Amino acid sequence: MSTFHFKEFSLNQFANTHKVGTDAMLLGATINTTNHKTALDIGAGTGVLALMLAQRNPSIQITCIEIDQKSAEECSKNSNSSPWFNRINTIHADFTLHDFHQKFDLIFTNPPYYFTDNSSNESNERTKHITPDSLLTWLNKITGLLTTKGEFWVIWPSETCDQVIEIASNNKLFVSKKIDLYSKANKLSRTILCFSSNKKNRLEEETFIIRNDDNSYTNDYCTLTADYHFKEFTP
Repeated sequence: MSTFHFKEFSLNQFANTHKVGTDAMLLGATINTTNHKTALDIGAGTGVLALMLAQRNPSIQITCIEIDQKSAEECSKNSNSSPWFNRINTIHADFTLHDFHQKFDLIFTNPPYYFTDNSSNESNERTKHITPDSLLTWLNKITGLLTTKGEFWVIWPSETCDQVIEIASNNKLFVSKKIDLYSKANKLSRTILCFSSNKKNRLEEETFIIRNDDNSYTNDYCTLTADYHFKEFTP
């Protein structure tokens, strides 16, 4: 589907190999935007996460950074045609190399999350795979870009979730919230993680089931995404 329609905005995704999917819907609808004023979307792709957050928070200013030129151009066009065009800015650059001139209250990403020893240069592979060393570089930079009370949100395959938490803690990013996502009951697939630079006394843990046994969306999923799904996509 080259154009994805939401209730309050539409996304063109002709140039993006990473199309809008359930992961983006869940992460975008779950991220806490309360009291955040400045945000950074790493590897923004179509810009879907930035637009979802801009819809929920009427004052947040969001910077999108995307390494792929065509994807960055599409992200910019999508945000510029949205109701929040004046609050979203797109940068075409490598996140690890770009010199940011500010810190952020909120950083989020739907990243390339399959670990590999050697990431391919092919665009489709780059959107899916990351080396542990590259993730370490990302997390180290994120630590330096967060404000004192800032939060970093990410979605990750559950089987390597503990490895990510360990790498992050070694970079002074401590998990404060963990939401285990089940594609169906008893089928754990993804985990949403919220990190901060301040270690919490207690980890908030939740579980969330996406689909029923008959493959229909659960009531919890429909409720969570109700503000976004256009009528024709509502389960």
